[in-house]
Amino acid sequence: MHAARRNTPADPTDEQSPLAPWGASERQRLLESLRPGAEDGHPGWDLVVVGAGITGAGIARDAAMRGLRVLVVDANDLAYGTSSRSSRLIHGGVRYLEQGQVGLVYEALRERTRLYKTASHLVQPADFLFPAYDGDRLPLWKLRVGLALYDALSLYRTHHRSVRAEQAHQREPLLAEEGLRGAVIYEDAVTDDARLTLTTLQSARRSGAEVLTYAEVVSLGRDQESQWVQLSDGLRIRATRVVVAAGPWTSERLLGETGKHLLALSKGIHVVMRASDVPIRQPLVVQVRRSKRIIFVIPWGNRTYLGTTDTAYEGDPGASGVMEEDYAELFPLIQRILPTAPLTRDRVVSAWSGVRPLVRSGPPRPGSSTINISRKHRLVENSDGIIGLVGGKLTTYRAMAKEAVDHVVRAIRAAEPEREIPRCTTHLHPLVPGDELGDDALRDPLIADLAPRHGPYARTLAERVRSDPSLSGRLVEDLPYRWVEVDQAIRFEGSWHLDDILRRRLPLALTDHRHGGEVARTIATRLIDARGGSGADIEEEILRYRESLLRETGYDLNPSSASSSARP
Repeated sequence: MHAARRNTPADPTDEQSPLAPWGASERQRLLESLRPGAEDGHPGWDLVVVGAGITGAGIARDAAMRGLRVLVVDANDLAYGTSSRSSRLIHGGVRYLEQGQVGLVYEALRERTRLYKTASHLVQPADFLFPAYDGDRLPLWKLRVGLALYDALSLYRTHHRSVRAEQAHQREPLLAEEGLRGAVIYEDAVTDDARLTLTTLQSARRSGAEVLTYAEVVSLGRDQESQWVQLSDGLRIRATRVVVAAGPWTSERLLGETGKHLLALSKGIHVVMRASDVPIRQPLVVQVRRSKRIIFVIPWGNRTYLGTTDTAYEGDPGASGVMEEDYAELFPLIQRILPTAPLTRDRVVSAWSGVRPLVRSGPPRPGSSTINISRKHRLVENSDGIIGLVGGKLTTYRAMAKEAVDHVVRAIRAAEPEREIPRCTTHLHPLVPGDELGDDALRDPLIADLAPRHGPYARTLAERVRSDPSLSGRLVEDLPYRWVEVDQAIRFEGSWHLDDILRRRLPLALTDHRHGGEVARTIATRLIDARGGSGADIEEEILRYRESLLRETGYDLNPSSASSSARP
């Protein structure tokens, strides 16, 4: 039985292995392997990870590469929560230096360097421009001092530079001239958070891990034989160890008393504009006066996004939404330094909202701010020996995962002293195997469109297009997403619902001014044809996507007329 197999560590020489299928038939096979009787009364898994966000993905990859038998379960899609709703940055966190979190910044910069090597197509370096104006809380000299320390903590792999006001304005003509004192320029990186999560899970699957989405966990516990995970359909899955990596859903319900008051939730929103409306040349960092916050303005192909806010949040992390008051807060903060940009509601393409899981340092206090809460992570263990990994940053997910898997390995070795489990090697092997794409390959418009999301696998997708030219076209004329990627999402990327594809595999919900309305029905039909179902299932998928779009972005979908409008 598959669930009872003993994995062997990933072979670093097996770097040309094709991407394993991950569609409806693979899901059904996995469900059958989990049914009662498949485990023969013994724990079928070394490790069950609760949560398929970036933290859970990192844990699964690390553990599977060490030869552990790993299962990941999630109540929703992979990267459904914070891991597809971040600021899409891989960065050390300049502002954390002011809070004295030097160790966190050092770790993040180290991990940034490693991601440049292991996820080079998904983590792209960029020069960030950080201007200083009269009246800003951090004057230019303080920015210089802070960035000098930032360089040192990166072990001088990067070097900031300072420019005068006129030079800053030449680099970025949209900047307000009045009161501009100068700017610092430093390196950080941009990424696609949802694709980074997906690609990490695909790497975990190549090493033998299994992933089951849309499988809600209702309780966790242990008995004399093992720990267990109870799903909402009544299925109980046994494992030697369970790790909860559920982000903002980590709670007392999953961890008992250990999870009580563990997290403070912080809501952040981002707004997407057309690049023609906000034609910035590089990422900008905006100081928020009378606050320790900073805001980013980031180029994103034919779009530009702005964010983030930072407000305390209570309620369902998946339903935070974008409200009118969020726009009213964000726009004036950016308009101060980009006075000619038309930051108005009628110019907005889309928006997203996410909830950060921040680790509390003490009991909750009504009305307290989340701005100064540390972004450090914490590893906890409850009375049943179930581990929780909470907090942290997208940038440091690999290091967090290593700490959690090291903890699991120590427990397994205590029970099985004869078992050999190797050390972590996740920093040594790329998420996507194969030779990087050179300039010659990127001259092909098809590969150039595919490469930022698929890396070396873009070659495989291009070959598929050559076999079936109907897959070559773009879904939307001014965006780089191709029909072959829909095929890929259904067959190889674990997509189960329409919103999985239009929100997290290909972000049309965020970048298309019609939010995928022109193609939603066609994609839903292809999905149901592959999954099995009827016309009613197609209509249900469109309704589900419409509801999720409205809940997160505030925009409605009208697939019949291929149009959408802002929610009043």
